[in-house]
Amino acid sequence: MKGATGRLSFLYAALFFELGVNLPFFPLWLRAQSLGDDAIGIVLAAPLLTRIIANPVVGALADRSLRMTLALVACAAAVVVGTGFLAFAAGFLPILLLVIAIALAQGPLIALTDAVTLRSLDGLRSAELRYGRIRLWGSAGFALANLSAGWMLDWLPISSIIGMLLLSALATTLAAMAVATIRLPERSAAPDEAARTVERPYLLILTIAGAALVQASHAAVYGFSTLHWQSLGISGGTMGSLWAAGIASEITFFSLLGYVVRGSAGAGALLVVSGAAATLRWAGMALDPDIAFVILLQLTHGLTFGATHLGSIFLLARLAPRSMLARAQAWLAAGWAGVMAALTTLAGYLYGSWGEHVYGLMAIASGAGFLLLIPVAANLRREDPAPQPGVPDAQHPVPKLG
Repeated sequence: MKGATGRLSFLYAALFFELGVNLPFFPLWLRAQSLGDDAIGIVLAAPLLTRIIANPVVGALADRSLRMTLALVACAAAVVVGTGFLAFAAGFLPILLLVIAIALAQGPLIALTDAVTLRSLDGLRSAELRYGRIRLWGSAGFALANLSAGWMLDWLPISSIIGMLLLSALATTLAAMAVATIRLPERSAAPDEAARTVERPYLLILTIAGAALVQASHAAVYGFSTLHWQSLGISGGTMGSLWAAGIASEITFFSLLGYVVRGSAGAGALLVVSGAAATLRWAGMALDPDIAFVILLQLTHGLTFGATHLGSIFLLARLAPRSMLARAQAWLAAGWAGVMAALTTLAGYLYGSWGEHVYGLMAIASGAGFLLLIPVAANLRREDPAPQPGVPDAQHPVPKLG
């Protein structure tokens, strides 16, 4: 398992390094291509809309063909090709079309990586602790990208962003190829596994909808925080540090999750807390605070993103049969991508006149997610009490939280 853990950790680090360059700094490249705020909003929203289709389709194909790792490598390689072409794109329409093409492959990568990781942990005790310690390398890669790309942009032209994205996409492909050599546990532990259906579909739907709204409420900070900070004269290095502060809290959260969350009920409660924290975070950002308070709000990222991510993927692994593992993760990714696309587009139209007040819209979205997650936590607390140590979950072979 040690070799598999190292390869999975490297994949998360490479994958999220790429995202750590893309999310904060790609809007700066778009601005350098003479695109306005509304056009930037459309370009940033387009790949999210694309994922609504790409993620479920690729997830279903991976589940049915039993070739999740092959799909992972193919998607990673396609991102390299698309990013290479992006270096030669000019104008709104060519950039938009290339971004959509890249998203068809890039969109399913995180869901596929999560599914492969969860499959590799199948049957192991303390799966949530092991997952957190693998996944934290993704956060570390993201933070390293924030700092290094921000520092490099103080010395290099904005066009170098595409070069950074291309190199990180190549690293992701190499990591995916290494992960493809991992021997995963057999999927069907029981004869009727393939025929199983979702036992509590209402909880699955509420978990996906609520978590999607909380995750999507990060649209404004992902799409426009760097542009706002740049307009205030904040240097690239400082902007990278602001992003890295949030990721540092995320890494801390991932490393400690296994010690504080017990059972599905605990994961449901964690989702409720994350929704409440996100609502408060965006309400604070809407006040356009000074840099010291922005740092404090960035440090809540471990709750607003990390708690939502981990709580939701483990609940989906419990609520859906193993034959639907990749699809369930893809549905979640597609759900938050769709909502985030809408919020990103809307933020693009409103940012010019609203400025930081656009975060008020994000607070409304996360607040709605918080309300949807309350009945999930309440039902899990009543129906699925925390497991006794050493007692296996005979009815659901995916490892319990704790």
